[in-house]
Amino acid sequence: MKKLLLVFSVCCTGYLCGCTSHREAVEALPPLQPVAFDSVPSVDGLLSVTRLFVTGDLLVAYEETRDTLFSFWQLPDCRYLFRAGIRGNGPDDLLTLDRTFRETEEGFTAFELETSRMKEVAVDKAGHSLRIVSTKPFDGGAGFLNRFIFLKDGHYCCVSNDEKHEYLLLDNQGGVRPFGTYPEDLLPKKEGDLNRFVYNKLTVAAPSGEKFAAFYAYVKLCRVYDAEGRLLKETLLEQPREADNGERQVYYASYPCATDEAIYVLTEVDGKPVLEVWDWDGKLTARYSLPCAFTALAYAPHDGVLYAVCAGEEKDLLYKLLL
Repeated sequence: MKKLLLVFSVCCTGYLCGCTSHREAVEALPPLQPVAFDSVPSVDGLLSVTRLFVTGDLLVAYEETRDTLFSFWQLPDCRYLFRAGIRGNGPDDLLTLDRTFRETEEGFTAFELETSRMKEVAVDKAGHSLRIVSTKPFDGGAGFLNRFIFLKDGHYCCVSNDEKHEYLLLDNQGGVRPFGTYPEDLLPKKEGDLNRFVYNKLTVAAPSGEKFAAFYAYVKLCRVYDAEGRLLKETLLEQPREADNGERQVYYASYPCATDEAIYVLTEVDGKPVLEVWDWDGKLTARYSLPCAFTALAYAPHDGVLYAVCAGEEKDLLYKLLL
């Protein structure tokens, strides 16, 4: 294990089912802060981590392109345990999953994209295996469900396919309600462009399910909603701009992770990787310069450590960020 010292840096940031705006523009960013981190070998030879998450005392890496989908590490020592979760159609197999995983007492719950089914998975550490505990189909005329997140009281949310609403709110009885209007006039649209692609976004829910946040790929905008679909806050950090190649500038490309107090999201500043920390009032409270371009994050509440993986040459390391 090697210990390094980094300099990291940070920044700060209603009721809208229809027309009321709570947008706030931010002019000053918080100063950079130093942070200590450790790195340990991943052992498992991570290829392309789709998502990191924590359940109980386990750190889990989901790699959707592999035939065996999950790797497991014991926390807090980050000791590699095993791989499990076979891709397939068998009784305990899994197809491609959306990138949101909800912790359960036995393991986790995930949403299977091809079948629109929610699957509860039990993790057997002793047997180095996974078992499907329950399967719940979703229909309700919602069609293909994408950016699926878990909210409180049996509610779920996903990105809508229609041009008027950003999201669908689903309940555990099969009810579906569209909500959320798209930002107005922030990004140029060509004829035939669809709002859901122009305003592509990454979403993350608080573990309590009380709120969720959206970070937009092509504009540095954060929106915070409650579990009923009411817009509580939107914060615009800067006006969108083009990249050097004339394409849209990409601000947020990696999935955030969250606690009930904070949201952690990856971005870039002047071509350099940065970690932003937001609160659930839509305020950017800190940002940190990163040693490499992290592609996935997971927060472990029992030891207060943010775990991360890098692309490129550092892909065989796990990082422990001590914020």
